[in-house]
Amino acid sequence: MKIKVLAIALACTTLLSGCGATIQKDASYKDVIALRDAYLAAAVVKDPKCEDKPTQDAKADQGWQATTCGANTVLVTFDNSAALDKMVAQDVKFKEARDAILVGPNWEVRGPEFEVKDLQAKLGGQLK
Repeated sequence: MKIKVLAIALACTTLLSGCGATIQKDASYKDVIALRDAYLAAAVVKDPKCEDKPTQDAKADQGWQATTCGANTVLVTFDNSAALDKMVAQDVKFKEARDAILVGPNWEVRGPEFEVKDLQAKLGGQLK
């Protein structure tokens, strides 16, 4: 009986420890869905409506892919630093007054300044 209880307790502990996504500051993400998962785990916005797949996939010819969370937040991952630098320069140039851009090793998040600043505390990156 004790062995059965211990086995159940161990199984429950293992299951629960794998349920929550972990957030690592200044991480690189394999794709935009992995970045979206980190964004959701950061929980800076209550119940954001994020896409389940990339909404724009120009990865093959331009080195990036993007998805949206809500009406005002765009998440982008990049295959190389040249694509990242090009998009960041463009986005900074055309940024709206109350928006901010958070840039990580291979990703960018564009959205409302208050949200992006809170996100920086959890995901790291630099504000632009």
